[in-house]
Formats: sequence, C-alpha cells, structure tokens
Amino acid sequence: MLGSVTIFHSTVVSSPFTVNSVRLDLGLSRLWRQICSFAYTLWLFTFSDLKTVFFPTLIFGTAAAPMSSTSQIIPRVIWIWLHLLQFCLSNQCLSPEEDASNKPWRPIPSGRITVANARSLRWAMLAVCLSVSAHYGVLAPSVALALGTLAHNELGMDAAWLPRNMCNAVGYAAFNAGATYVAYAGGEHKAMAVAAQVLNALVIVSTIQAQDFQDTEGDRLTGRKTLPIVFPRSSRWAMPVLLAMWSAFLVAYWHAPVVHGAVLSAMGALGEPGLCCMTTPRRTGSLIVCITSGCVLYTLRRSSPGVDRSVFPLVQYT
Repeated sequence: MLGSVTIFHSTVVSSPFTVNSVRLDLGLSRLWRQICSFAYTLWLFTFSDLKTVFFPTLIFGTAAAPMSSTSQIIPRVIWIWLHLLQFCLSNQCLSPEEDASNKPWRPIPSGRITVANARSLRWAMLAVCLSVSAHYGVLAPSVALALGTLAHNELGMDAAWLPRNMCNAVGYAAFNAGATYVAYAGGEHKAMAVAAQVLNALVIVSTIQAQDFQDTEGDRLTGRKTLPIVFPRSSRWAMPVLLAMWSAFLVAYWHAPVVHGAVLSAMGALGEPGLCCMTTPRRTGSLIVCITSGCVLYTLRRSSPGVDRSVFPLVQYT
C-alpha cells in the first residue's frame, strides 16, 4: 500500500515537468516553422531576380576580383543576396498590383506578408546592408546601390525608359563593384577590373530593356513608359543587333582566342531568334549570356601572358 502511494505521489509530482516539456517541444517546433516560413518568404522576394542579378553578379565578382581567394566566396554570396533582397523589398512594396498580375506567387500578392511589414523590413535591410558593407570594406558600392534603389523605386525614376535604364546601370555597376571587392584587403583597384565594370555597365544601360518585355502588362497597369511599350517594334528588333554588336566588341576588346571568341559569340546569338519572335525566356537568357560572356572573356584576358597594357594608357597598372 505504501509502495502504491509512493508511486502515485511520484507520478503527480513529475507530471508538470512532462507537460512543460511537451509545451516546450511544441513551442520550439512552432518557432522553427515560423523561422522557416519567414526565410522562405525572404527567398520568394528575390527568387525571380536570381538569374538576372544574383548569379551574373556572382560570376562577375569572382572573375573580376583582383585576387582570387576562397575566403571571399561566402562574403560575396552574402553581400549580393542581402543587397538584392533590399532592392526587391523596395520594388515590390510599391507595385503589389503589378505583381498580382505578373507574379502572383510573390510574398505580398500571395498574402505571406503585408505591404506595411514589407516596407518596415525594407528600411531595416538598409541598415543591415550598410553595416555588412562597412564590415567587408565595400561601403561606397552599398551607398551607391541604396541611392540608386531610392531613385529607381521611391522617387519613381523607373516610370520612363531612359532614367530607368540609367538607374539599372548604376545599380548593376554598384552590385559588380561590391561583389568584386568584398572582403578584399589589397586596397588597389586594377585597371582591367575597372574596365570590366565600366563595360558591363554600358552593356546594361543599352540592353536592360530585355527584361521589360515580360512585364508589359504590369507596366501598363502602373503607367510605366518602358521601351517595349513606347517603341514596341523597334525595341524588339534592336535587341539582336545590340547583342551581336556587344558580343563582337567584347571578343575584340579582350583579344579572346579565336575558338573562345567564336563559342561565346555563338552563345550570345542563341537567343536572337527568340528576341525577334518575342519569346521571353530566350530574350532574358541572351542578356545573361552577353553579360556572362564579358566576364568569361575578361577572365581569359587577365590570365593570358601577353596582356596588352595600352588599353588604358593613362591608368597605372598594378
């Protein structure tokens, strides 16, 4: 009898701990699900721009970096994605109607986050990006990108095609500069790396409208005057010409070997029939190939033994 009482008493005393343990497990499980859901929401903000911003910038930064080091890979990935998230938050807060038409799976139109919360997160990310950039020694590109984002989105300079293209060029140039020099302790900027960044910005300012063909319905809803809307036919036919010209120029500029130049020029030309026929995936792919080809050509040129140092005669080479 005493034993049974003792057992009963032990059960009563230990049961609160059992209940609390279960509650703790449930709380941790719920917290983990919320963390995963929030991380997935952030991922969705950037998903559609991974192929047009994240991966080309990552390739460019790796190719154009003055010194190749594995220690720069993780900082480069973190820096690019955080700044891409900052831009996407800013952009998507201002155009939920457009996204509801073009990309209803994005976080705001799908109801995963409210516009007010996304806007608060946008300004919080500005502080995060500046802090991370200061830590990695690339504060200037981060400030330039923040100003370009403000001009493009909040100040409405994306409403007309010319300031829109200029803001995009500034944005890509800032992305490329940050990706090139993030966590770089050398200090000096080699002239060939600067040349690659300048050329890439010029490619962007003259061809970034390739991305606008897929968003014409949403752009009309928001009143934007992009090139595909203002000049629907001429902008379509100009793209293959621009891509061919840039491909040939980059091959000649970096003095690529014949085989490499032919292959990369052919890659740039792959999407030209798609550009004329208004097939969006090939159009965007052509722009990416053109930008990436310039990065590859730069890498080949930098690694070749007979570098022509008269390309920028007024700049001191290191």
